[in-house]
Amino acid sequence: MFQLDGGLAFAREDTPEPLKDAFAALLESLGEVAGDGVRPALFTEVFWAALHGLATLTRAGRLPPGDAERRVELLVDRLARV
Repeated sequence: MFQLDGGLAFAREDTPEPLKDAFAALLESLGEVAGDGVRPALFTEVFWAALHGLATLTRAGRLPPGDAERRVELLVDRLARV
């Protein structure tokens, strides 16, 4: 579950533009469903972290491969409706 530092800066001034752009795209899609009293950026971080965890665990063979697509669907459907 834990990964070695890849050397990329996240959530900092020197974060590479492609990473900022990717987060902005998620924020644009998810910001409106963050819910009352929840900062859209915080909600987007939680979604990104969950999606990243699914991807990391799937790639490492820690989750059964047959349900990979369904896991992502559940995450998007349920978390985006909060």
